[in-house]
Amino acid sequence: MSEKKRIRGKSANAFSPEIEELLLAPIAREMAGKPLSEGLTAGSPLKQLIGRIVEMALAEEMEDHLGYPANERMRPENNESESRRENTRNGYSPKTLKTSVGEVDIRVPRDRESTFEPQVVRRHQTISQEIEQRIISMYISGMTTRDIERHVEEMYGLDTSAMLVSRLSQKLDEELTQWRNRPLEPVYPVVFVDAMHMPVRHAQGVDSTAVYHVCAYNEYGKMEVIGLYMAEHESGRKESARYWHQIFVELEKRGLKDILILCADGLTGLEEAARAVYPKTRFQPCVLHMLRASTRVVGHRERSAVCKSIKDIYAAPSYEAAEAALVKLAEQWETRYPGIVSQWTQNLPRLANMWTYSAPLRTMVYTTNAVENINRQVRKVTKNRASMPNRESTLRLISLVLRDINSREMNKKYARNEWRRIVNELPIHFGDRLPPDWGHRVQAWC
Repeated sequence: MSEKKRIRGKSANAFSPEIEELLLAPIAREMAGKPLSEGLTAGSPLKQLIGRIVEMALAEEMEDHLGYPANERMRPENNESESRRENTRNGYSPKTLKTSVGEVDIRVPRDRESTFEPQVVRRHQTISQEIEQRIISMYISGMTTRDIERHVEEMYGLDTSAMLVSRLSQKLDEELTQWRNRPLEPVYPVVFVDAMHMPVRHAQGVDSTAVYHVCAYNEYGKMEVIGLYMAEHESGRKESARYWHQIFVELEKRGLKDILILCADGLTGLEEAARAVYPKTRFQPCVLHMLRASTRVVGHRERSAVCKSIKDIYAAPSYEAAEAALVKLAEQWETRYPGIVSQWTQNLPRLANMWTYSAPLRTMVYTTNAVENINRQVRKVTKNRASMPNRESTLRLISLVLRDINSREMNKKYARNEWRRIVNELPIHFGDRLPPDWGHRVQAWC
């Protein structure tokens, strides 16, 4: 039983009787009969108490920094060195700190050599870390800087600005850069690549710009965001296989030595770009992207029937059954839609590996739905913005969103469904490319 339940009638916020009578009772008497919001107005005793506690913490930090208590500028008489200390206190600097209870006026101690670095309230810090984290959380959730400015003012009574929100997010640039360039595992069994297109303002105006990102299932059976990139040059606004090749080279430099199965859409040249860096990789085209491309020219009345005929191909239990379904597709639709029959005739050999996998592994790799789900979460954040102001702010915002998604995925208690079966199957297909104990360590199932 917890301490709170064992002690009947005792408040969880109880102090010693002396503190309650001397310090808290006068504040409570003044606040009695008033809303709590009035007790947190400027100059109220409760705010003064909060400010005083911060000042006392700063004073303790200053004492630890100097190594002697206040009012002891002179060394003890038995000390043979110089009697006066080298560094001493040098008054205070006033500061208004914005907190979740409103603005609090405090005094920050100084030393003569200006070497004191306070931790409770850092230099040049005017907003508490709690408020900073809440502002960043609002930013990640999709609120614009103007919305955050209005929300913070309504919730906390703090006077902020859109520029302040931008500065707070910019403080994370170094941290986000380190996250995007963190070392990777040597082998990822299934990797998904995709590009989102976002309106970004450039020197010549707003233009749809590709944002490349790479996700993968790691050894623990969890989806991990392993790469986020945007081309720096004007020519790189559109998705291209050439830039994807640069991304694969970058992934290799970060420690990714082998990709077993690469899942992607039908971008021309992407398969060749991947195999230039990872020659043994099995390329798995997204079946749903192929289906959408096929039905783009089909009329509304016939679309359902055409989709059913195509589904009989990719949902067939074996490659031979898929070939038989392709023959039926040609017999039924070649007269009206010869392009569809030609497309699936050319692409069926590219899908051949899919029928060698078990149902769980096949379900994992035959579409890029896993990365499309991440795209939807990103678009929930960016949809309120007509356009992004520049490349840097775009990369910053999407990095924050993807890092948050990645953190949630890594903190999941369980791996993907039937991951143990997939781990046991992968050595059958790629045995010589996996470490002997891959996937069977204890951490893989936590």
